[in-house]
Amino acid sequence: MRDLLDRADLAGYAGQFVWLELSYDAPENRAFLTKYRAEATPTFFVIVPQDEQVTAMQPGAMSLEQLRQFLDRGASGADTRNQTPADAALMRGDQLRAQQPADALTAYREALRLAPANWPRRQLAETSFVQSLQDNGEWRLCAETSATEAAHMTRDDLFARMVVSGLWCLVSADRSPWSDAALQKLQPFAEEALTLPAMLRDHRDEIYRTLMKLSVARNDNAAAAKFGDRWLAELDAIKPDSDEERSALDIARVENVQTFGDPERILPALKASELAMPNNYIASLRLAQVELFAKHLDETIAACVRGLARAPGANGRAWLLQITAQAMRQKGKTAEARRILQEALQAAQEIPNQGSRDMNVDSIKKALQQ
Repeated sequence: MRDLLDRADLAGYAGQFVWLELSYDAPENRAFLTKYRAEATPTFFVIVPQDEQVTAMQPGAMSLEQLRQFLDRGASGADTRNQTPADAALMRGDQLRAQQPADALTAYREALRLAPANWPRRQLAETSFVQSLQDNGEWRLCAETSATEAAHMTRDDLFARMVVSGLWCLVSADRSPWSDAALQKLQPFAEEALTLPAMLRDHRDEIYRTLMKLSVARNDNAAAAKFGDRWLAELDAIKPDSDEERSALDIARVENVQTFGDPERILPALKASELAMPNNYIASLRLAQVELFAKHLDETIAACVRGLARAPGANGRAWLLQITAQAMRQKGKTAEARRILQEALQAAQEIPNQGSRDMNVDSIKKALQQ
């Protein structure tokens, strides 16, 4: 996403926005991340400085067209004079989504109720509504609404986002007759989305990942392998233009084999990335994850040592130390593993993002009890 921002022509927005990028790892950002509950990476906000109210919020990557629409939505939200009731309800949903997800769902539903038939933001509101159903754990309504709405949507990024949300709700739900029926309706849309040449890489990755997970959950390893092979072939065909793109490809590779596949297959690419990005701790972390998955314990520990030497923030440090402790425990070095977990706990308590901090602290405490 940073690559798109670096290349994007946004001169038309000059003077309308103050651009600010905040790191998840920086302690000084804890207050903001806690207040606005930015859980996904990336998450975009348009915030009015006078009252610090959110006028638009979008988790996940966007295309240039979507980014411009997002900025337009945020700007119009700051000037309420020409807002329709549906626009106001949509903005209210964005304001509430991070902090009050149940109220956000009500707001998005109200936006759709109030919207005229020709409302230009209908597809955005429908997608936001389904994503909010996902946020609230309404798995069945989310998946079934996704399948219904996707059928009539323009085949663009919002269509892909709609399908991805529905698939994740199926992944989250227990298998049942209704979920199998919803998958039969959603999978053709997922396959269609994969044929769209302009679809965002992030959406392609999420579709492959969810289709693999759903196949594994249904004991269809052949289908999981098929989707996994297609996904890896796409990733291997891409020549990254930047470290950010290289990192994104590696994350997708790791998610692929963690779902279903052979870790040995992606180790050469991860080793190449670590050499190509000598100051990037995440490259070492991804390599360590897969070395551990492949039961290469000494190589796992060595990759973590290299990652820790690359000045990670609190989140990265906690993660690398937890992987190191796992490898030590598998080597039978229980006392050393506990010592490293205590270090990981100290690092985790410094993570700025509350959700990530709580998740890491809980995980480490559970590991210490074993």
